[in-house]
Amino acid sequence: MNGSKNERSETTGTVGHGCAVGTPLYFDAVLEPHRALSRSGFVTVILIVGAISLAVGIFFLIKGAWPVFGFLGLDIFLLWLAIKLNTRTLKIVERIQVKVDEVRVTRETTRNARSWSFNPYWLNVTLQETAQGKGEIRLSSHGFSLGLGAFLMPRERREVADALKQVLADLGRIS
Repeated sequence: MNGSKNERSETTGTVGHGCAVGTPLYFDAVLEPHRALSRSGFVTVILIVGAISLAVGIFFLIKGAWPVFGFLGLDIFLLWLAIKLNTRTLKIVERIQVKVDEVRVTRETTRNARSWSFNPYWLNVTLQETAQGKGEIRLSSHGFSLGLGAFLMPRERREVADALKQVLADLGRIS
């Protein structure tokens, strides 16, 4: 979770989907997955593993076991590919914005961006968690349900869900 605002703030210009200037924004949370490995960390891991594989590969090459050298190179390539694919799946941003007359949720991935709009009066916010610590924040209204924050830690999901419920309660929408 990058941050959330529980206090009222004024927007400047248009926000994402044509929200009017000066519309009170009561809650704005941007949710992003944790990235355990930075770009420099990625390069460091590949270089260290590559250097070790090169040294081991040269040893086996000298001993006459030349196929091992090729397999060690394949290992480095597969490690690089796995880290790149994992990084790509972590490129998701979810944003929750609460205004007096609308709750807007936007989800941006590497493939597309989608947006959903809910009436805050009818919105139900629930926290669904399993014993293994997996779960999501579930927004439901009029038979439609949307899951958010599945990539967050359980404590972070609870904080976002509680803050969202509190904002909606402060607006007099739910009890």
